[in-house]
Amino acid sequence: MAQGAFVIIQHDGRDILLVKRNDIPLGDLPGGGIAEGETPEAAAIREACEETGYTITILRKAGEYERPAFHDTQHVFIGAVTGGTPLMNGPETAALRWFRPNRLPLFMVPNRKRQVKDGLNGAADIKVTLKDRNLLSILDLLRRKSGK
Repeated sequence: MAQGAFVIIQHDGRDILLVKRNDIPLGDLPGGGIAEGETPEAAAIREACEETGYTITILRKAGEYERPAFHDTQHVFIGAVTGGTPLMNGPETAALRWFRPNRLPLFMVPNRKRQVKDGLNGAADIKVTLKDRNLLSILDLLRRKSGK
């Protein structure tokens, strides 16, 4: 089963940092796959730096979201920027932008809005199984199965 780590980074307790990915033009939380032997926390910190240019610290774990249709689990953390310089147009990231939680972009990676809402509402290490029945999830699953 694949494991991923993602981080909700807030600025001044308000705006949330999202990345626009190069591979699919959707808003996403900074994050990605967990390497063998790496903890989810370490992966979240590494991926956030690679995708945003920011150094972050993990404040707490919001939850784990299991997606049986994708055979993966996503670990979602709450984090804060401690340094670094914003990376615009990196190898994985087309753009960075801060969003108000109530004004997130329409097109986001499936389930991210729910994860952000859970995290900002104080979720602490919750465990959720996602059904992934919306159109974006189905298209992503088909893309993965076709190997593209």
